[in-house]
Amino acid sequence: MPQALCMFDAEQRLIVCNQNYIDVFRADPAVVVPGVTLREIFEHGVRIGNYPGKTADELVARRLEAVSRADGRAYDQRMADGRIISVAIETMETGGWLGMFEDVTELRRADRERADAVAAIQEKNLLLDATLESMAQGLCVFDSDLRVVVRNRRYLDHFGLGERDAEPGMRVFDIIAKSVRDGIHPPGKDAEAVFEEFRRGLSISQDMVLQRRLGSGRILAMRSRPMAHGGWVVTYDDITDRERAADELREQHRRFDAALNNMAHGLCMLDEDLNLIVCNRRYLDMYGMSPDVVRPGVTMRAIVEHSIAAGNYTRATPDELLQSYFERLRQGEFLSHRRLSDGRIFKVLYQPMPHGGWVAVHEDVTERQKAEEHIAHLAHHDSLTGLPNRVLFRQRMAEGLEQMARSGEPLALLCLDLDHFKSINDTLGHPVGDVLLGMVARRLQSAVEGHGTVARLGGDEFAILLHGADLARAEELARRLVRLMSDPFVVEEHLINSGISIGIALAPQDASGGDHLMKCADLALYRAKLDGRAMFRFFEPDMSRRLEARRALELDLRKALQADEFHLVFQPQVGSRDMRLLGFEALLRWDRPGHGPVSPAEFIPLAEETGLILSLGEWVLASACAAATRWPESVQVAVNLSPVQFKDRSLVAVVRRALRETGLPASRLELEITEAVLLQNDERTIAMLHELRDMGVRIAMDDFGIGYSSLSYLRSFPFDKIKIDRSFIADIDTNRDNAAIVRAMADLGASLRIETTAEGIETPEQLAVARNCGCTQVQGYLVSPPRQESDVPDLIARLRAGEGLA
Repeated sequence: MPQALCMFDAEQRLIVCNQNYIDVFRADPAVVVPGVTLREIFEHGVRIGNYPGKTADELVARRLEAVSRADGRAYDQRMADGRIISVAIETMETGGWLGMFEDVTELRRADRERADAVAAIQEKNLLLDATLESMAQGLCVFDSDLRVVVRNRRYLDHFGLGERDAEPGMRVFDIIAKSVRDGIHPPGKDAEAVFEEFRRGLSISQDMVLQRRLGSGRILAMRSRPMAHGGWVVTYDDITDRERAADELREQHRRFDAALNNMAHGLCMLDEDLNLIVCNRRYLDMYGMSPDVVRPGVTMRAIVEHSIAAGNYTRATPDELLQSYFERLRQGEFLSHRRLSDGRIFKVLYQPMPHGGWVAVHEDVTERQKAEEHIAHLAHHDSLTGLPNRVLFRQRMAEGLEQMARSGEPLALLCLDLDHFKSINDTLGHPVGDVLLGMVARRLQSAVEGHGTVARLGGDEFAILLHGADLARAEELARRLVRLMSDPFVVEEHLINSGISIGIALAPQDASGGDHLMKCADLALYRAKLDGRAMFRFFEPDMSRRLEARRALELDLRKALQADEFHLVFQPQVGSRDMRLLGFEALLRWDRPGHGPVSPAEFIPLAEETGLILSLGEWVLASACAAATRWPESVQVAVNLSPVQFKDRSLVAVVRRALRETGLPASRLELEITEAVLLQNDERTIAMLHELRDMGVRIAMDDFGIGYSSLSYLRSFPFDKIKIDRSFIADIDTNRDNAAIVRAMADLGASLRIETTAEGIETPEQLAVARNCGCTQVQGYLVSPPRQESDVPDLIARLRAGEGLA
C-alpha cells in the first residue's frame, strides 16, 4: 500500500500502523509499536529532528484539532528535511481515528513550476496581443488538436467572423463550418472539403504558401509553421490585388513596362530555365545593378555575380547563393529576408508562374526593421537621453560583478545627482529641464569616453560603472566630472549653473553584491550632498552620523505608539467626472517630540525593517475603521498595508477584529497594497488576499505602473482598483508619453472592469487630462490636501454640497 496508515483509539494510543508510516516519518520501529501514545510518538519525532522549533505538546494539540474537524480532506505538513507530507484524518465510530499520510513533495514542486510557467505565459501574452493586432496579416495559432489558441482581428476580418466566432479553445472545424454557412468560401464546397484543404495546408513546408480563394473572390496566402511542442502558427495574407495585377500584366502587355516601373517594390521575372524575362527599375536601384548587365535573357548566375560585384554580399560566393536559391525554388513559393552588406534588409517573395518560371518581389523593409529594433532599444534605454536605463544598468552591473568574481577585476560605481535640479525645473519649466538632462548625459559620456557604462536611473539620477577601476582611477574621473559639470549650461538663452554631487563605492572592498554596492554609493552621495554639493565622496564604513540618527529615530519610533504621538489624516478620493465623494485614504503622521513632523517616507521603511509596522499597522487599521463609522454610509476608507504585514499569519484576523470592534461594514474598507506584496510570490499571500476579499473588503493595487511585472499581477489576483503612480501624473499635461501610458492603464482597467485612480492631481490641467485618459477616480491636492479627522465632516459637507474642489 503506497500510503502510510496509522490507527489510534479514543485514548490516543496506537492500534496499528503500516511500514510506510514508519518510513515516511523515519521513526524507530522499536518506538512506534501498538499501545504507544500519540504524545510519545511526537516526542520521538522531536528527538530525531522531524519538528525543529516545535514541542510535543504543540504537535499533539494540532493533531487533535485536526481530528476534531476531520472531514476527509487532506492538508499539507512540511517536514524539517523539506519534504511535504499530505495528511488526511478520518474519525471512527469507536472514538478513535485513522490517519493517512503520503509524501507529495514532488507533486507540490510540479504544481509550483506549473504556476510559475503560467504566470510567465500570461505576461508574454500581453505583449503578444499588441503585436498580433498590429500585424498586416491575419494570424491564428492552433494547438495539436486544431483548436484556437490565439488569433488577431485581421484573421476574423478575412473570414467574416465575429469575436465570438473564433474564441480560444474553439475547434477549427466549427469555425470553418460557420464561415461556409455564411458564404465566405466558394459555392459547392462543404465544411469537410474546406477543412481537409486546411489540413493539407498545414502539412506543406513552412516556406511554402497555400493560396485559398474565398467566395467573395478574395485570395488569401496561407502560411503555416509547426511549433516545436505541437500545433501550428498560420498566417493569411490577402494577395488578391497582387494576383489581379499579375493577370493584368499578362492581359495588358503593352502597358506592362509603365506599370512595372512605377511599383514601390523591386520585381523581376525568371523563366523556367532561370533566365531573366524582365525586371523593373526599382529592382536595379535597390541592388545598385546596371541595366546593361541585368537585361532580358541574362542568367541568374550572371545576376548573382553582378550583385556580388556591386558589393551587396561580401561574405558569400555565387555558388553559395545559387545553391540556396535552387533549394528554395524546388520547394515552390517561398518568402525570405536578405540582409545586404550595407545593412539594408529586403523581403523577397518568390512565386511560381502558371506557365513556368518565377516572379520575385523585393521589398525594402529596413525602416520597419529599424522601428522594431528601436522598440526593443527603448525597453532598455532612457527615451530622453538615450542612455541605458535602470534595468539595463543593473544587468551590466550584475555582469561586471560576475566578471569580478571570476577574474578579480575591481569595479567602481559612481552615483550622481544634479544639484538644484528641482529648482531649475520649477523656475524654468520641465522642457528646459529635459534639455538640460540631455546635455548632462552627453557631458558624462564624453568624460567616460567609452571606458564604462553611463546610465540614467530616473529624474536627475545618473550612474557610472567603471570596469577595472581602482580608487585612484575613480577619484580622477570624479574630479573631472565635478569640474566638467561646474561649467554653465546654455539652454534656450538661459545660463544654468547646476553642478553635480557624486557618491563612489568600490567592489569588492566596499561590497560584492549589486544592491549593497548601490547602497554604499547612495550613502556616499548622501554624504556629498550634506557636505555642500558639487563634490564627490567615497563610501566609508565609518559614515556613522546617518546611522546614529537612524538608531535614534528607531528608539523614538518604538516609544511613539505608546506615547500617542501618531495620528491619521484623511485625503478624499472622488469620481473624476462628477467629483462625487467616494471615500478617504487614511495617511499616517508622526509628530516626533523635539523634532517635529517626520516624513512617512523616513519612518515607515524603518518600521518595516524593525517589525514595528505590525503593531503600528494594527493601530492604523483600527483607528481608520473607527473614524469611518462616523461618516456617511456611502463613504469608504482606504488603508495602506505593508508587505511586512502579509508575512504575519494574523493579518486577516487583525482586519476582521478591526471591523468587528468598530462595527464598520467590510464593504466600506479598502486595503491598498503595492507590487512588493506580490513579489513575495507566496501562495499564502494570495490566499490571504482572497480571504480578505471574500470578507467583502476591497483590494487596490497602489503605485501601479512602476513595477517590473505590474501587468502580470493583474492576472494573479482580481483587484477592485488600480492606483496609477503619481510619477505618471506629475507631468501628464505636458508629457505625451506619460499621458499615453496613463491612457493605456485606464483602458486596461476598463477592460478588466477595475476602477482606476489617478494619484497626485494638483492642477486643473492634470485633472482634465486624467479624465480624458479614462481614469475613473482622482485624488490629490487639487481636490483637497490630507485633513485632520476633525476637519473631515466639514469637508464631506462641502464635497456633497457640490462645491467640488475642497
